[in-house]
Amino acid sequence: MTDEETILAYGRAAQDYNDLTLDDETAPDRAAFLGALPEGDAPVLDWGAGPGHDAAAMMAAGIEVEATDATPAMVALCEAKGVAARCEPFDALDTSRRYRGIWANFSLLHADGGALPGLITSAAGTLVPGGILHVALKRGQGSARDKLGRRYVYLEVEDLDNLTQAAGLTRIGLRHGRSRGLDGQLADYIVYRSRKPDA
Repeated sequence: MTDEETILAYGRAAQDYNDLTLDDETAPDRAAFLGALPEGDAPVLDWGAGPGHDAAAMMAAGIEVEATDATPAMVALCEAKGVAARCEPFDALDTSRRYRGIWANFSLLHADGGALPGLITSAAGTLVPGGILHVALKRGQGSARDKLGRRYVYLEVEDLDNLTQAAGLTRIGLRHGRSRGLDGQLADYIVYRSRKPDA
């Protein structure tokens, strides 16, 4: 499932991506995510953490965070910010772990589309009762590569509704936006939050 071309593209552009994301556009979404987390001492998973800005911000807010990314250069950037990160692909998710929330911010859009149902189901299985799954990705249909070589899968809100509902989650938040990415192209995106039922 791991796409080596995408990993290599991020490795080549790791510092550029780090610099691009210094402007903290995700702060309102991160605040909404943290505000929705259930009480407890289980950690949050930053699943596809990139350079670690969000993980570092959540840690600064007093949240215990685990971080993963499939690109070694991104893991190094996480560690430079004091974020302990593991270099692993999405399908290496340890389903024995339990999380209050999973933050997949513009990361799962690089997974293979056919693998998404299983990934969402696995993620839901690791959430504690009341746990939150945050997913942000680009709007559209099908899959394609950008000019940097990164593979994307594009979804619409109804696709995310179907995926999360099949995994036993309920949508609790939705935002649409448009921004310019690492490839310089403007793209429409979706920020989507869902919750696991309470026990």
